[in-house]
Amino acid sequence: MTFPIISDSCAASGCCAPPPPPAPACAGGGCPGGYACGGYGCHRVRAKGSRTFNTGDDDTHSYSERRPSNPDEAFLDCCITQQLPDSCLNKCNFRTYTKDALQNMYFKADACPLEAAGRINYCAAQGRDHRQCCARNGMTSTLAGPKCLVLCDQRPGQILQLDLSYVPCYDRFENMKSCFYHDIVQRMKRTYAYDEAEETETPNEESGISEFVENSEEFIPHAHPISFD
Repeated sequence: MTFPIISDSCAASGCCAPPPPPAPACAGGGCPGGYACGGYGCHRVRAKGSRTFNTGDDDTHSYSERRPSNPDEAFLDCCITQQLPDSCLNKCNFRTYTKDALQNMYFKADACPLEAAGRINYCAAQGRDHRQCCARNGMTSTLAGPKCLVLCDQRPGQILQLDLSYVPCYDRFENMKSCFYHDIVQRMKRTYAYDEAEETETPNEESGISEFVENSEEFIPHAHPISFD
């Protein structure tokens, strides 16, 4: 299969730079109530002082102050915090985030813009370094070898320029995704165990920690910038 990569000429010159996102269609206004204009179009906004979102449809979802209860909720919560439009939110689920979905974005067969792919992958990985798990899961066994591991490092500030040599890495896309998923599960277990112990000693609503979900607007620009052309 083909996969989004930067152009051969760009890769050969070594002068590739992340392309700026196109001006959103909503730049002049026009977002419905409960939405604001972001880098990729209209996105959902939180009510002040809460994490409740307007969905604008009958299938209303509640994003309250409680923590996500599973990896899919953590994935989606991050995507909303990253101001991704509704057209991308259906990718923010470990069952629907697939290489076929990314290919559809590349060929513009999906309304979610390709430029949002980096933010989606950042949220799937929760902004963490998963290289050790990916190595155990066979990410180095493709024709691209160890270089595939850079796809697993989604820490803020890591910049990746893709070229043709990375195409084989996507044969192990599900292996990589498995690392992201199980890491969230394990950290959720540790976090809830910590909270239960704290509540047993001195009950306090503010004593919990939420390592696996970032709820700060300062994380919005930290999505892993992957360049495509």
